Amino acid sequence: MFEITAITVSRTPPTLGAITKYYFQGRSGEPSQWVVKADAVTYVRANPGFVYVSGGGATAEVEVVEADPPYLRTAGDGTPSDDLLSLPVS
Repeated sequence: MFEITAITVSRTPPTLGAITKYYFQGRSGEPSQWVVKADAVTYVRANPGFVYVSGGGATAEVEVVEADPPYLRTAGDGTPSDDLLSLPVS
């Protein structure tokens, strides 16, 4: 499993579509690494339920938004502290 623990953005204020890279922190022995948006989207599509964000004691699954271009977001759970935009920006 991977937890996304940081993001990089192309502009501020950040939006989900402006995220360019995600830091995939391995939680089950996988290597941790920065992943560009297109590769992250491909990975989440192929591995649903395997990538998440946590914060404030809550955890949210990461899913693909089928826009043009596609991007990632957390599944809605009413807890903003586990959203991608709540993560540190590098």
